[in-house]
Amino acid sequence: MTNTLGLREWLDVIRDEYLQGFVKDGGASIKFAAPIADGITPLAKNILTNTASSLGYLVAIVDSQETRVHMPQEIFFKVAQQIDWRLLAKQVILRLSQNTYQTAGIDPKSTTSIIEALSDANDVEESLIGLELRRKLPESVTRNVNMSKDFRMAMTHLCLTEMGSSGGSPEAIALIDWLTGLNRRVSSVRAYQIYNSINRTNARHLFESLLYWVRYGGYSGTVVILDNSRITLSRNPRDGLLYYSRPAVMDHYELLREFIDGTDRLEGLLMVVLANNDFLDEDPSNPRSRGYAIYQALMGRIADEVRDRAKANPMSALVRLADTTC
Repeated sequence: MTNTLGLREWLDVIRDEYLQGFVKDGGASIKFAAPIADGITPLAKNILTNTASSLGYLVAIVDSQETRVHMPQEIFFKVAQQIDWRLLAKQVILRLSQNTYQTAGIDPKSTTSIIEALSDANDVEESLIGLELRRKLPESVTRNVNMSKDFRMAMTHLCLTEMGSSGGSPEAIALIDWLTGLNRRVSSVRAYQIYNSINRTNARHLFESLLYWVRYGGYSGTVVILDNSRITLSRNPRDGLLYYSRPAVMDHYELLREFIDGTDRLEGLLMVVLANNDFLDEDPSNPRSRGYAIYQALMGRIADEVRDRAKANPMSALVRLADTTC
């Protein structure tokens, strides 16, 4: 793989073909970019974050230096930590109110209770609005099969908490701590009909639920920027950051392969994996190699078997980014 693309040319394609179309319409795509010059990765993160945010996406950054990216639950926790769960619950409440009450001009980011804001905007008693919304909640959230059972129970109770104007209550704190991995003991949320901790077994299903909930709450979708450049280190630099053994690298590549194969279940997701030049090492016989060729199932899904000799395809699953100017 020798042809390269300019960063801005590639990002224009990502914006025009994916963020403004395919992903916004509910599709999902996993893209790999390997910058081969210094300074491209932070610039790519910055531009992509700003572009996606301006188009109404929720953006989360996952860095392999600090997050164990070979473990699906750790990726889920890191993304969850970058979500304002109370704001999402308020936005869903406004969505449930639209066909019954006037919601224009209500700011879900306000510190005012969402029920109080609806009451003021519609001149209706808070208790009546609360009753109406509690009637809609079971069908729209609690029994919504687009989300896993534990996740939808958590969202149901978060919405109920916001309806009660006590988003800082112990109930909300316990649920958010469970979602973000700050408290992984299931005993802390069992009272809310949640009976499983978030682990390797169920993390992908919860991640699928998270993606659905983000769009249900009004975002265009979710953009996850995953910097996995730490993965390819063959020796531990002992610098206090995470180091990945070869088996852990294989687990990471297996996880990426699962994401690719499961795109039909990942609603409104663009995941951009920012690798480095070592990721492109195609010699699996080298015992020190951490390149994607050591896991053929991943390589077979993202490497171009047919390509133009002179021009790189910006729509490819894997591109090399050579500079920041073109």
